[in-house]
Formats: sequence, structure tokens, C-alpha cells
Amino acid sequence: MRKRYRIAIALLIAGILLLSACSNNTNGDTPAGEGVASGGETSAVGTAANLTEPGTFPIVKETETLRVWASPPSWVGNLEDNWFTKYFEEKTNIKIEWVRANMEDYRDKLNLMLASQTDMPDVILSWGIGNAQQIAYGSQGLFLPLNELIEKYGSATQQVLAYNPIIESAITAPDGNIYGLPAINECYHCTYSHKMWINQQWLDELGLELPKTTEEFYQVLKAFKEKDPNGNGKADEIPLTRGSWQGGIDFFLMNAFIYNEAGNRLMLQDDQVVQAAIQPEWREGLRYLNRLYAEGLIDPEFMLQDDNKVKVLTGLSPQENRVGAVASGAMAFVDWSEDNKVKEQFVALPPLTGKEGVAYAKQYAFGLGSGNFVVTKEAKNPALALRFADAIYQLFIDGDYNLYGEEGDVWVKAREGEVGLDGQPAKYNVLKSGEQPNNFTWGNGLNTFMTADWRNTQVVTPGTWNHEKILYDETKDKYVGKGPQQQMPGSFMMPEAEATEWEELNNAVIKYLDESVDKFVTGNLDLDKDWDTYLSNLEKIGYNRLAELTQSAYDRQYKGK
Repeated sequence: MRKRYRIAIALLIAGILLLSACSNNTNGDTPAGEGVASGGETSAVGTAANLTEPGTFPIVKETETLRVWASPPSWVGNLEDNWFTKYFEEKTNIKIEWVRANMEDYRDKLNLMLASQTDMPDVILSWGIGNAQQIAYGSQGLFLPLNELIEKYGSATQQVLAYNPIIESAITAPDGNIYGLPAINECYHCTYSHKMWINQQWLDELGLELPKTTEEFYQVLKAFKEKDPNGNGKADEIPLTRGSWQGGIDFFLMNAFIYNEAGNRLMLQDDQVVQAAIQPEWREGLRYLNRLYAEGLIDPEFMLQDDNKVKVLTGLSPQENRVGAVASGAMAFVDWSEDNKVKEQFVALPPLTGKEGVAYAKQYAFGLGSGNFVVTKEAKNPALALRFADAIYQLFIDGDYNLYGEEGDVWVKAREGEVGLDGQPAKYNVLKSGEQPNNFTWGNGLNTFMTADWRNTQVVTPGTWNHEKILYDETKDKYVGKGPQQQMPGSFMMPEAEATEWEELNNAVIKYLDESVDKFVTGNLDLDKDWDTYLSNLEKIGYNRLAELTQSAYDRQYKGK
């Protein structure tokens, strides 16, 4: 553990997936870090003496209770009766008292709880507490610093931090403290998740090649609309629509004009933060999208579409399918039933080349989420709280696939000779993939440590349709190597005032940009008459200031300025 863990004992830290509470002062007047300075040696509930050696199971000799706030997806059943809850409690000897909020509305409930500081849990296991909140609530003493706890009790956490130097830098606050533990997910296909899926069977039916340019793509969509490729004698084809995940109508196509980071549409060029959404190339990309929409080539309902709605359009057979292309990070927009051949119609479309020769694939930085585990001041045994999160990391390190559910029911060990996504020897085979509802996992929102080795060693059976294998191969063959020269980091740590300002500006900018893209595409805003007003509004909202704050944070955190 690095020296600054010893130096930062008196500072607060919050985590990425779980909120662990580390102080027995319920009045909120304990100085920052005081509850951690002793390393959790004594407490009203338990003592460090009750803990076993770090990195071993069970965690405690005598059962202790931890109050955990969690926000799993709504399709996860009762957490008290959950199979993995029982498995984890038995393995760790920790009794979990759950406080639940569903993923769909967790942020409002989390913000209300933190603002009121009422009914606080020991730890929060969540989708992520923003950097601004980590810094603010850390400085107030609501979240405890984890530095010394990691050094004393976090053997698995130390391995996570050592895995990639980016991790520790990304989760360390400007005051030197770590307030939150990260979720690591080296998802190969997620790195290039702004994909376009196109109906290869329709291309074959019409004698068309896979389009390589924006103009060729336009001609393909026109053919899809006009030439009845599904053969039902009806003009019911929808040339282009969108799915749920990474399905922004501009996400894939704008990269033929200018690099599109999505979100706040800030990009990095030669270490300089550039506002892509005010550039002439961005305007031309919008003009192209507007052309597609005006000619009926984009689904008129695209703003309302999601995977479940598109599944209705793609149907249960190629003859029922009405869709030619889908902007989406994955193929969740088709039914995966074994006898449904629609899923076999679609292939990924490589980045298109625009008139100026631009052809990018959006590339995400290292798969790290911040603030999923934090320890609150209500934790009577901070060491136990840290060991709870550390145990989850340890399961990933140990290759304990019971994280997916029970062995033999949800997964089995790979047999000799079976291979994984990358062609190397496999380690496990998932029998129930994406089953919803289920009551055998905690769903998403853990402080995961899913390395490339963990993800890629899933069994792939030759000759079968395998979604993960398709995503892996299509990414490898069509997107890797086509990203920008520089990637915008996925996380910034800033002083509290800057972090709060950045988050407010970022939310406002994203909202305005998303709305403006849709309006320009549909013609509700005119690219000639309304462009100057659009630029003026962005300036008023604070796009320039957002870029300045991002530049300052980048220089400070990643360039050492």
C-alpha cells in the first residue's frame, strides 16, 4: 500500500458500489476521518479482534450484522430470500440487513437520504455516487475515508488498485483521500459500444454490399424503404431505428463527421478539451441525420423507442421483421429464442466514412465506475464494513462464479477442451444468461472486479448463436483500432466547489444537447435559422465553463500541471 494511505488516515473516503459506514457518532459532529483513525479497532457492535485474517473466509468469527443500502434492478426479487444473499452470508458470517431502492429510481432516493441524513445505513451498495457527492459528503464527515482501512483490512482491494495505475488516480480525491471503491469491468465490446447493426439478409435479398460510406448507407436505407426486402408485399419497412443501450441516433453516425464522445460531447485533441457540438463538422453531421429523417429513413418514433418496443418490430421470424438497421450497443432489440432466426439477420456495421474521410469508432476509457461503495458515519465497525466490500472483490479474484448464481443451476465449470470468447481455454459456462426476473443474483451494482480474463473465459459452443461471442468478434474485427488518437478519461476528481459546479453544468449541457440533437434531426430546429441561437444557448448554459473545468481537471489529474 502506498505511503499516502498512511498519510491520509484522517481523511474521508467513499466507495463505488457499496456504502460502508465507519463511525459510531450519530450526531454528525465528528471531525472528518476521526472514526477511521483507530482503524476500526473498537466499536459498539464488534471489534477488529472478531475479524479473521484479511483475504480469508469467513470474515468474522462471531456473526455480526451490517445494514446495507442497495439499488438492484427491479427484476431482482426479494434480497432477503435471494440465493446469493444466503451464499454470501454463509461464506462471510455477516448478517445483512437490507435497505432497498430499485435501480430505476435509486438516485432520487439516494439524494434524499444523503441530504436529510436520516435512516442512514452502514454501507451503500449502489450504481455509483458521483465524485462531487463523494468529495462533499466526505469533507462533511458523512462518508468515511477508506485509506487506512484498505491498508489494514483490504487485501483484495489492494490487488484491485494495483491492477492498473489509472484506478487509484481516478478514485483519489484532491485531498488525497479515497472516498469510494470502484467497479472494474473490462468489457471488451463495451469499449466500442456505439455500434450500428444492419440486416445482412435484406442486403443479400436486394443484392447490396455492406455500406462503407455515409452516402452508401443512405442508398441502402432508401432501398430498405422502397423495395420490400422482407417480402410481405407491404411498404412497412423501418429502415433505421434505435435500441436502448448506446442507441443515441447521433452516437454512431456522427463519427463519420467528427469524433462523438456522446454525453457532453467534449473530446480530447492534443491534450486540449474541444467542444465537438459547436464545430462546423457537427452541424454537417446533423444535416445528414436530418436528411435521413426528412426522407422517412429514420423511424418517426425513434425518440420513444427502447429494446422491448423494437423487439415487437423485429418480430419472431424474418418474415415479420420490419427493421433494417438499429443503433445500439448490443443486440438486445431482438428476441433470442432458439427458433427465432431474426437474431441471425443482423451484423455490425463498421464505422462509416464521411465526405471528408472521417471514420471513427467511439472508444471508452478503461472500464471503471466510481463511488459504488461508501462507508457512512453510522457504521459502528468500519473495519467490518471494508471487509464486506473486500470480500466481493475477493470472490472475483478467486473466480467464484457463484456471483452469477448457484453452480449446477446457473453455471458450471468448463470441460476440458472448451474455449472462451477469445479462443483460449474456458473456465465457466453460463446456463442461464440474462434471465429476468431472477432471485439468484444481486443484479448489477456491485463493486465488481471483472477483468478481461474473467469475462473472456466464458464457454462458447461452436456452431451455436452466442450473443457475447458475436459482440466480441464484431468488436475485434470491425471497431478495434478505429478510435481517436486520445481518449477522454472516464473520471475526474476536482476540489469540492469545482466538482459541484462541473456536475451541475454537465447535467444541464447533456440535457440541452440531447434535446437539440433530436430537434435538429426532426426539423423542429432549423440548421440554418436556429444554429446561432443554439450556440448562444450553449454558451449561456455554461458549455464554455464546462470545457474550462474539464481542461483544468485533466491538466491537474493526468498531466501533473
